[in-house]
Amino acid sequence: MEYLFDTHFHLDLQKERILALREIESRKIYTIAVTNLPDLYRKEIFEVSSKFIRIALGFHPELVHEYKRQVPLMWELLPSSRYIGEVGLDFSDKSFQNEQLCFFKELIERCRYDSSKIISIHSRKAVKDVLDILGDNYRFKAILHWFTGNKKELNEAIERGCFFSVNSAMIQSKRFMDLLPFIPSERLLLETDSPFVLAEVSQYESLRKVESEIRKYKPDIEMWTNFNRLIGE
Repeated sequence: MEYLFDTHFHLDLQKERILALREIESRKIYTIAVTNLPDLYRKEIFEVSSKFIRIALGFHPELVHEYKRQVPLMWELLPSSRYIGEVGLDFSDKSFQNEQLCFFKELIERCRYDSSKIISIHSRKAVKDVLDILGDNYRFKAILHWFTGNKKELNEAIERGCFFSVNSAMIQSKRFMDLLPFIPSERLLLETDSPFVLAEVSQYESLRKVESEIRKYKPDIEMWTNFNRLIGE
């Protein structure tokens, strides 16, 4: 039986958190719940207990400057955290690029040879920089969350072994849908990025919609197999 899964979901930011938890449990949605700060991760791992939820240690790039006092906590929690996200680079505001770069470079170096780790990476207006930092000599599994790069960057990401998680906003983007046929089927994953993708549908309905749209281009895709290959459980 194929279950649904969500590789990028903000449980801690849900307006109706209890309802979100109930849907995950009742629909059996295997969910990677990303966080935006280390102290939020530390809070979540004690509050949430579910076989369907994996809490990810995160530090959103747009928060690195404002919350830089939490960087030591990030490094303290990192060795014991298998799931990492949301992390990465965001150059939509160029004010603190160097701080983001320094933090992300150190994060990748600390994780580079840890084959157990799964990292969900934000790369808005910074795909090239993310790929340059990743390089091609790493052992963790890298997921490019909400990929917005061009064809050249896509090919480079594929060559470097990246996965790509797709949400409902992406399937409405002509730019991304033009790239979708070129992404190997075994590298595609589902995400909602809820609550940031605005839609009057549930997590379950959003995932089903994305999965259905992907199958129009990749009719033989085995999404559940991809997820199992990712987590290795």
